Amino acid sequence: MQVAVERRPTLLFLIVLAVLFLLMSASTRTRVLGETRTMFERTVMTIFSPVPKAVNYIGQNAEDIYHGYIDMRRAVDENLRLHREVTRLTNENLTLRQSASDLARIRALLGYSERFAMPTRLANVIMLDTASRFKSVILDRGSDHGVEVNDAVVNAQGLVGRVVLTTKDLSKVQLIVDQHAAVGALLDRTRRQGIVRGNGSGGVEMYYVPSLTDVAAGDSIVSAGIDGIYPKGIAVGVVTEVAEGKDLFKRIVVAPTVDFGKLEEVIVLHTRKIPPVVARYQP
Repeated sequence: MQVAVERRPTLLFLIVLAVLFLLMSASTRTRVLGETRTMFERTVMTIFSPVPKAVNYIGQNAEDIYHGYIDMRRAVDENLRLHREVTRLTNENLTLRQSASDLARIRALLGYSERFAMPTRLANVIMLDTASRFKSVILDRGSDHGVEVNDAVVNAQGLVGRVVLTTKDLSKVQLIVDQHAAVGALLDRTRRQGIVRGNGSGGVEMYYVPSLTDVAAGDSIVSAGIDGIYPKGIAVGVVTEVAEGKDLFKRIVVAPTVDFGKLEEVIVLHTRKIPPVVARYQP
């Protein structure tokens, strides 16, 4: 029994050889006229023809997938590069626009400063405080730059306030909207004088204008130059409301010409100070 089992592989091998021999013999007798391939060759090619087709199909698809992946990576990289370039150009554009806006604003400010005969100094606002009881701003110029207490501060829109404190490189300015600030002012149309100061609620009013005075909404108010601090003729505000007040005076509500929420650069006017000995002298 064991001998029969051991002979089976040998017998199977012989059978396969015999079959191959018969196929090869038959193929030599079955060559078609004009055909260069034998039957055996055609049989083998028929059986195995799907293999190269499959390999070719897989290869082509794999190549397409590979090139698609490469193209996708290139597109992603190009998209990221373009996105960074757009971001850079946008930032540059914003910077140039800001620079142009700053330049135009400073030019207007310098042009406005030329109308004053007194020495002037350009300063930047580095701190704004309009929320507390004392309305003020801090400038980046101080005594080392020639800034003195009671110097007037203006911008191209009009009167800002006066310097109340200085250090070597900084100064504090009291705004005209402060309740304790007072500006000698006049109605430009009628030349009637009064006092402009903060009303304690963030607004500005003109006081001590007699009730019989001709005042109308839209009238311009300028500095009168009689308080010893502010030069004459600087825009202060525009009348927005007129009503009867107390003690034979009108109640005049004023809208300042300066937008204190947009202060950036200002001009410090080195005004001529009245010596105390002259102001207080009594014959």
